[in-house]
Amino acid sequence: MISNLKNIIKFFTYYLIDSFIKQSKVIKPNSLLLIRLDAIGDYILFRNFIKSLRNDKKYKKYSITLLGNETWRSFAEEHDHYFVDNFIWLDRSRFTKNIFYRIKKLQELVSCGYEIVINPVYSREFFIGDNIIKHINAREKIGSAGDLSNIKKWQKKISDNYYDTLIPSRAEVMFEFERNKEFFENLFDTKLDMIKLNLDKIQMRLRCELPKKYAILFIGANDSNRKWSIEKFLEAANYLNRQYGYDIVLCSTSTDNKKAYKLEKSYNGKLLNLVGKTSLRELSTVILNSELILSNETSAPHIAAALGMRNIFVISNGRSYGRFTPYPKDISKNFHVIYHPVMDKNLDNHRKLRNNYKFKSNLNIDDISFKMVKGRIDAVLTNE
Repeated sequence: MISNLKNIIKFFTYYLIDSFIKQSKVIKPNSLLLIRLDAIGDYILFRNFIKSLRNDKKYKKYSITLLGNETWRSFAEEHDHYFVDNFIWLDRSRFTKNIFYRIKKLQELVSCGYEIVINPVYSREFFIGDNIIKHINAREKIGSAGDLSNIKKWQKKISDNYYDTLIPSRAEVMFEFERNKEFFENLFDTKLDMIKLNLDKIQMRLRCELPKKYAILFIGANDSNRKWSIEKFLEAANYLNRQYGYDIVLCSTSTDNKKAYKLEKSYNGKLLNLVGKTSLRELSTVILNSELILSNETSAPHIAAALGMRNIFVISNGRSYGRFTPYPKDISKNFHVIYHPVMDKNLDNHRKLRNNYKFKSNLNIDDISFKMVKGRIDAVLTNE
């Protein structure tokens, strides 16, 4: 009830803001705007399809502008400038919280009209991607029919009308890379089996020297209920060093500095603390040179999978089961997920797990014991 009231107030507030936005009447010839404003993990599972857009016979004549999330700016400009002609960057947090930034950014975005605008996001967001689609002048606006995981039913009913074409999507839960593939196959009316999850192996010069043989512990995640306790990560660090001779490299964003310091202070082996000290491009280099990564379910293991890393271990409370974990074997055979014990008992019943955890999970991630994680690591490493 309260959530719905807030959304209604927000809707009318933004409706008032909309009156200040003056749409361009000029459409730039042969122009295409591609909108992708979600997190880095989502982008990793999407970006390989930009090349297919560039090469498709219908769209190859267009100049492609990517409107992207500021958090992965340097990453995309490094890896995807071959297929994207222009980049526009948006700070999601400021766009949703700062009215003046929102007005300024919307006015900037609508200052140019496009022949085609494509928003391929399956789980559309009413106040972000859809609202931008509403304002931009274009001859054709294309989006995904999508689901209701990030949007209310009444909101979707409104914003569906912002699009000229909604690409159909199957109702069942699908792995996100396959979902993106579905969108573009339907858009192009052709199969895209040649598109694989891949990331160029670009070595960055780092400001520090990496150990010769090391395991990464990625201790962060966007949501606190997706973060395994730092005490258990400490147990894992001690075991990986003692049993397999790995030095330890800690990675995450600066929000986990205190936890990283706590682990570093309690750990007796060789440890390199890079928490809050790497860009996404630098993190890719750290991952590329590692032997193993143990991570919460967040962007880092998706980067590792795209780089073709061998030993990827992910601790998950099961949220968005089927969309981001588990990985289909034909996409990565090296992505090993340790789920909550409640889920672990039902791993053969994928339909039940998809139905129960496709949107959220209230399972406590710390119910996943170090013993469970140790057992999975041992099972994989001893069979190499």
